[in-house]
Amino acid sequence: MVHLLPRDRFVIQTSDPLQTVMERLEAQIEPPKTFRSTYDLNHAPYQGSVTQTGFKMSRIPIGRPNASEPYIKGRFESFAGGTVIHLTLTPHPSALIFFVCWSVFWYGLHLLILSSGGMDYRSAQDPLVLPLIILVNFWISFWVEVEHTRNDLFRIILRQRLTPQQTRALMLNILRGIIVILVVAFSSSFIADHFSQSPPVHQVPESILSR
Repeated sequence: MVHLLPRDRFVIQTSDPLQTVMERLEAQIEPPKTFRSTYDLNHAPYQGSVTQTGFKMSRIPIGRPNASEPYIKGRFESFAGGTVIHLTLTPHPSALIFFVCWSVFWYGLHLLILSSGGMDYRSAQDPLVLPLIILVNFWISFWVEVEHTRNDLFRIILRQRLTPQQTRALMLNILRGIIVILVVAFSSSFIADHFSQSPPVHQVPESILSR
């Protein structure tokens, strides 16, 4: 099945009992706060909740928020030999809501300007591409953060780190850098083109010049 939104699903199996797994997660999680100061560094790495059936959590940002951080859902499956954790990593719902609202506003504004005659069709094509470029950059950034989150989850639950996939992480960071450069170049080109356009020349009627 093809999913429109990026999503990563994997399983972690451990010989430790469910209670031990829950205690390890609870040590890294604190309850969510409605308002949190960006200068407050006295907190756990993640916020969320843990129950007997599973957990939900997201990373607490240090400094500026990172919209690409995955939202983590886990489901516990306990058996005689240990515990299986089924994990799903998706974009945070608030980031998706913000992007959808911003895209609707962006497209609506430019279509309104276009329909009112304030901008010709050729000039309107460039701004309409910007949300798509930002979406691609968000998509790549999400998978970069997925790699970091996977390592964190293995460290928390299994007390070990994954073997780093240097090639994949490097390629994702290179792609993200290229997209950022394209966004900056696109924005600079659009601004320069906007300001370089000469104002319309108003011709003086011949009847006035002949006087």
